Amino acid sequence: MALHIVHFIGPIHHNSACSVRNLCLQALQNGATEIELHMSTEGGNMTAGFALYFFLKSLPIPLTTFNIGSVESVGVVIFLAGSKRYACPGARFLVHPLHWGFGNLVAADHSRVSEWRECLDFDAERYASIFDEATQGAPEAHDIRPHLFGNARIYTADQAVRAGLIHEAVQARLPEMGATTHWWN
Repeated sequence: MALHIVHFIGPIHHNSACSVRNLCLQALQNGATEIELHMSTEGGNMTAGFALYFFLKSLPIPLTTFNIGSVESVGVVIFLAGSKRYACPGARFLVHPLHWGFGNLVAADHSRVSEWRECLDFDAERYASIFDEATQGAPEAHDIRPHLFGNARIYTADQAVRAGLIHEAVQARLPEMGATTHWWN
């Protein structure tokens, strides 16, 4: 088995999502038979996050995700791409209402504002559906929809086990040098 570990710490935006994608593709080209994504992120751009999630789900080899600090916002969606999911005992997950930044936008008409709201609602339901699918059969079922529209929800590692976000809370350990290949962003 050729394990490759991709290390990612930082915000989610188009460049970072492309970087993680490219590292995974390089791992595949270099003979990876399994990829671990060790991540900590404050979240970020929804479009980039969903694109990275669907890319990770398309990998032809097993993907394990590991929360090594904090996985927040759209980072939770990306994290849920792993078929096996773990978190360090002191790690946390944050689910909160989705939002967009508007950059230098000075004005918008009713139609555009309505479109943005529809997109936010669509993304919230897409987020919740991914969460529901990944956590199906968990000891404690959680409906995160209220947290995507109202008050945020923090999950400790122990709460994440019960909610089905992770399979186990365990300290991340790196294999002996030479036993695996490491990629970093």
